[in-house]
Amino acid sequence: MNIVLVLPPAEKVSEKKDSPDYQHLGLGYISAMLEKNGYNVKIVDAKLEGMSFNQALKAVNSLRPDVLGITAMTHEINAAARLAGEAKSLLPNIFTAIGGVHLSALPVETLKRYPFFDIGVIGEGEYSFLNIIRVLEKGGHDFSPLKGLVYRRDQEVLLSQPMEEVDDLDLLPYPAWHQFPKATVYSIITSRGCPFSCVFCMQAMGRRVRRRSADNIVGEIDKVLTERTPEFFHFRDETFTLDKAKVYEVCDIITKSGLDRRIRWSATTRVDSIDKDLLLKMKEAGCSHIEFGVESGDQEVLERIKKNITLDQARRAVSLARGLGLHTEAAFILGHPGETLETAYRTIRFAAELDPDIAQLGIMVPYPGTEVGRMARKGEGGYRIISDNWSDYNKQLGNALELDGLNRSDLERLQLAGYLKLFIFNRRFKDFLRFMWNYRREMFSFLRNHFKKEKERKGVKSRLDIFSMARMIFSNSPNL
Repeated sequence: MNIVLVLPPAEKVSEKKDSPDYQHLGLGYISAMLEKNGYNVKIVDAKLEGMSFNQALKAVNSLRPDVLGITAMTHEINAAARLAGEAKSLLPNIFTAIGGVHLSALPVETLKRYPFFDIGVIGEGEYSFLNIIRVLEKGGHDFSPLKGLVYRRDQEVLLSQPMEEVDDLDLLPYPAWHQFPKATVYSIITSRGCPFSCVFCMQAMGRRVRRRSADNIVGEIDKVLTERTPEFFHFRDETFTLDKAKVYEVCDIITKSGLDRRIRWSATTRVDSIDKDLLLKMKEAGCSHIEFGVESGDQEVLERIKKNITLDQARRAVSLARGLGLHTEAAFILGHPGETLETAYRTIRFAAELDPDIAQLGIMVPYPGTEVGRMARKGEGGYRIISDNWSDYNKQLGNALELDGLNRSDLERLQLAGYLKLFIFNRRFKDFLRFMWNYRREMFSFLRNHFKKEKERKGVKSRLDIFSMARMIFSNSPNL
């Protein structure tokens, strides 16, 4: 039995995430589990390889799969469905499975909406997908005894019982990186689950945190160094420093084994989960970059979105990291529930005040499975859904929602003003030119999409003309 796992290509390459320099972690884990159990599996990571849709389809067809497994986030689900449909037209007997966060949030709706998916894998897929293959291998099509699936029976779409979460993550094989072309960045996840309740997050891995052992984590690093040529590692945990004792243990093993002289790495965490000693330890072990989720520059908004951090904690965290020579990134969102022009401006000003090396200023997306998604569907929080096309559900270049007091043009111009203010307010003109060059594709896509959508909005204009934006960018005032 031939199995092919696919990350579909972007519908159009508009930003760096559409052509990443890292492999898909989920496909790596599922492939490794299948290989461990003796199955023949290949991966087509269309984004990593920079494939067009036709190139990805040709690659799939050339491998002649019996089973095609596709993963997709919300903004990728249309491309995934198209790929499944085209594959079935070329290979009529192929069996198609869909997984990823979108399917996990809307399992029944997804199979009903996209007829070319035969089955869906909900949540963690290593064991669920393996069980599907075992049924198919025996010539069966009765998936009702299996857990963690949404499947078809006659004309019905049915949900199975939930699959138990993987308790002992050390039992999972390391991702099958040999199935991918070599990359510059290698992703590692040291835990699964997030105990926090942010309204914009789906918690795809559940709220219960499960952790790998320090030896298992460092063993994976050593294996990648032996078999590949990584330039960088990125720990993709929601909050890498949630278990500080585990971070100390990992860093100790890295330094004692001499790996600190061979690797550089980054981590994502919360501003209330670090201290100076911990950051020093991480730096000694090779950490050079750290990313913080700050989300808003307004304390009331932070409380409303259940972030449970303070502005002072954010100031302290970014200052500590920068003081130790770490490259800092801070992520913000414009368009929180009840967001106003004033609270959005406070976020922009706070981003400039923190002055991280890079700020990410996204626009809120009402992802399925999130509290914001539920609010937007009900018209709560001041939200209006303006697109039911899942391809528009993109944080940087999307077009999914607006608010009563902030239309889509307002949000997009605020986003642009925020990026400009970070550099101009802090007189970082060389950094600004470097940023414009590094993100020229995103900037071109943003401007093209913005003015295209302006025409489509039939006279609905932004409250922010060029003079208002200039005042926002250059002003030192805490208020508009």
